[in-house]
Amino acid sequence: MIINILAIESSRPKWSKDAFDEYSSRFNNSIKVKWNGIKPVKRLSNSNINQIKDKEGKALLSQVKSGGLIICLDQSGISWNNKDLKSEFQKWQSYSGELYFLIGGPDGLSSECLKKSSKNWSLSLLTFPHAIVPVMLIEQIYRSWSMTMNHPYHR
Repeated sequence: MIINILAIESSRPKWSKDAFDEYSSRFNNSIKVKWNGIKPVKRLSNSNINQIKDKEGKALLSQVKSGGLIICLDQSGISWNNKDLKSEFQKWQSYSGELYFLIGGPDGLSSECLKKSSKNWSLSLLTFPHAIVPVMLIEQIYRSWSMTMNHPYHR
């Protein structure tokens, strides 16, 4: 299984990269995690936010291979508990293509990204600093994987 995490980001602090890499390294050889940070469109005081989101959305979607399964992180998406996320994860494991998790910029994802996604997932109704989101995402994926492997981590 190949998990691609695509995010609009200007830069991630070292602690965020280190935490992300730590969780990514915990998977066995059945899962490969790839990270791709995409530079945000420059915002000015008179910028059209929808146009910016559209440009960033196109940049994200251009990285998705044909047949890839898209899951968007969006505040209005589905909130799963750990049991539900494990069930989703098992579905993702049975998918033959690559998985793509899309993380938008400060203004979120474009409507095109949301329409092309298989699921829209909300990590929380709260707003988090951008550097924390990839860490939360990979930790929850790792937790779901550990549950499927009967590993004690998830307790």
